[in-house]
Amino acid sequence: MKNKKRKARGKPRASGSEDMTATGDLRENHATDHERRFSKQWSIFRVPEHIRKVDEKAYNPRVVSIGPFHRNRLELRAMEPQKLRLYKRLMKQIGDEKQEVGLQTAIKKLEGRARSCYSEEFNDISSEEFVQMMVLDGCFIVKLMRLYHKSNKHGEYVEEPIFATRWMLPNITRDLLMLENQLPFFVLKEIYELTAFGEEDQEDHPLNKLALLFFEPLGPQKGEYTEIKLQDQGTHHHLLSLFHSSFVPSDYHPRRSRMVRWNRHENFPGKFWLQEVRILRRSGIKFKSNPGNLLNIEFENRELRIPTLFIDDSTGPLLRNLLAYEQCNAFAAPYFTCYAIFLNSIIDVPEDIEILQDAGIIVQSEAVDEEVVNLVNSITKELVFDLHDMNDCYIAKQIEDINDFCKSWKSKCIYQLSRIDFISLGLSFLPSFK
Repeated sequence: MKNKKRKARGKPRASGSEDMTATGDLRENHATDHERRFSKQWSIFRVPEHIRKVDEKAYNPRVVSIGPFHRNRLELRAMEPQKLRLYKRLMKQIGDEKQEVGLQTAIKKLEGRARSCYSEEFNDISSEEFVQMMVLDGCFIVKLMRLYHKSNKHGEYVEEPIFATRWMLPNITRDLLMLENQLPFFVLKEIYELTAFGEEDQEDHPLNKLALLFFEPLGPQKGEYTEIKLQDQGTHHHLLSLFHSSFVPSDYHPRRSRMVRWNRHENFPGKFWLQEVRILRRSGIKFKSNPGNLLNIEFENRELRIPTLFIDDSTGPLLRNLLAYEQCNAFAAPYFTCYAIFLNSIIDVPEDIEILQDAGIIVQSEAVDEEVVNLVNSITKELVFDLHDMNDCYIAKQIEDINDFCKSWKSKCIYQLSRIDFISLGLSFLPSFK
C-alpha cells in the first residue's frame, strides 16, 4: 500500500527558465525567521523524484532504516536486531521499569507533532507502531552516540559488535545524515534527557555537541570542529539540519536589499558565475587552500582561497543530501547550493582539478580526475536556484570581486602574456645554423 501524500502546504516550488534552483532563510529578523522555520511545516521529506533520479543510491540508506520512509525495505531488516539490542542495553542501564514506561508515554505525547514533521501521512502505520518506531530508532541513535563518545574521548574499549567491524559504523554514520532517514530532533532530545541516568558527561555534552562529535569524521574537510561550533545550543529540525548548521559561515551577513540582481550578459563570464580555474589562473589569479570552514571562500590581492575538500565515497551522497535538504526546506539557507554552483562554475575539465590539487584545495582518495569533474558537474543537476539573485548567494561579493579583477587591464595583460610561447619566440630570433 502506497503512503498517501499530504496536500501541499505553503508555497509551491517555483520554476524558471534559468533557475538552477533554491531559496533561503536569509531574513532580516532572526526572531521572525525562527518562528517561521519551526511553525507547522514539514521538515523531513522524501527526496523529489527529479533530484533522486540523478543519483538514486545517494539517498537510500545502506544498512539502517530510521523513521518511516525506509522501514519496510528488506535489505535493511538485518539491522533491526542490532537496534533492539542497543535499546535493551540502554533500558538495562536505566534499570527502572517505570522509567521505561515513562519513556513510551513521553514519546506518545509527541506523536502528533512528530507525524506532522513528515511530508507524508503514513496512515498505514498505527499509533502504537509509530511510537515504538520513534522509541526504538531514537534509543538506538542516542546509545550509539554515547558509546562512540566513550570510545573516542576516553579511549576505552567498548564491547559492542558495531564497533568491532571496520565497515559498519562509517555506513551507519552516513545513513544517519540522509534526508529521508531522520527523526524529529525534539524526539531525540526527549529520549536523550529521559535516559540520562548514570551518564557522567550529560551536562558537559548536550545532544547537539555529542551528535556533532559523532559526525565529525564524515565531514568533507576531515578536520575537527572548533569549540565554538561544538557549543551550539540552537534548535534544529533533525540531525541533518544540525550538521548543515555547523557549516554556516560565521562572518556572513545577508544583504538587506531584495532588488539587486545579476545580469547574465554582464555578470556570467563562464558556465555560471565565474570562468574555469585554468582561465582564472591565466588571468592572474592565484589559488590557495584556506583553513577553516568548508564554505569560507575568500578573495583578496589576486588570491582565491578555498578550503580543502576531501573527496571519497561518502562525499557525493553527503553533499547531495545537504543540497536536497536546502531544496525541500525554503527556510534552510542555500549555502551548499551556492557552494556547489561555485565549484561547478570553476571546474569543467581534469586540468582544473589538477590545478586545485596542486594548491591543496582538492584531495581525493581513489577517484580519478575525470570522476571528480563528473561529480562536481552532476551535483547541481535539477537544483532550483535563481542564479541572478545576489541576496541568496553568500559569496556574492567574492564573485563580483573576482569578475571585476578579470575585467581589469592588469588581468587582461597577464592573460595575453600567458598565451605567448616565449621559448618559441626567443628561438625565432636566433640565427639559423646549417
